[in-house]
Amino acid sequence: MSQLERQQSILRLLSGRASMTVREISAALFFSESSVRRDVRELEARGLVTHLWGGVMLTSHRGSVIPVSVRESENSAAKERIAKEAATRVHDGDTLLLDSSSTVRRMIRYLGDRRDLCIITNNQRIFEESVPKSFRLFCTGGSFRQENHNFCGPAAEQFLRTIHADLLFFSGQGVSEAGEINDVSEEETSLRRVMLTRAQKRIFLCDSSKIGISRQFVLCSLDDVDEVICDAPERMPNGRPRGFAPRSYLFPIASWISRSRADCSRTLA
Repeated sequence: MSQLERQQSILRLLSGRASMTVREISAALFFSESSVRRDVRELEARGLVTHLWGGVMLTSHRGSVIPVSVRESENSAAKERIAKEAATRVHDGDTLLLDSSSTVRRMIRYLGDRRDLCIITNNQRIFEESVPKSFRLFCTGGSFRQENHNFCGPAAEQFLRTIHADLLFFSGQGVSEAGEINDVSEEETSLRRVMLTRAQKRIFLCDSSKIGISRQFVLCSLDDVDEVICDAPERMPNGRPRGFAPRSYLFPIASWISRSRADCSRTLA
């Protein structure tokens, strides 16, 4: 395992805890304590964790958020496959509402063969992607958050209340054992709550590293969305069937409820 992968594992572990000691991190991840100490020192130098009184905590637990540059590299292979699957839900002429998550942004590269799409987003990075000229793009505007390259705040929320979309694609930073989708950012959570009211169908994209994670602000319940696309559906909480689908498969929640184990055999290309 590379140093980057090790550090990403530490950040993900800390995201569900108030704080942990170096020894606890070492035991949980099966890394040596000396490696954990080196990684913690580097992460602290980058402003991502704080090491106080023998405990390590995410800087985000002290009022900031994990930078998008870090989130982009986390579980990237799974996010890519989830984004590719999500793109199959889009049809010519659809109006899409896209949040600022790193998984949702990846969808753009798989929409090149669609025609006449309208895309509404608060994600500044989507405008850096290669988008067909036939697409219409709208930005919510609002207060620009440089660390995450997105727009939030009352102005962005007011704009969203003036539109309607066919499909909302969104994510979060965790799904608790109670089935609550949550995030560390109060502003982004508030904006996504408005997004949920402005689309006919709501699709939640979730890679397996977020399952079982509880953050400060609850967005909604899994029961409030129409479909979930995940790389490990058997691990999802809230009473969904467990163990019937290999982790390399992706299924919407509706399929977990309506299909038997024998029926759930569709493999992604």
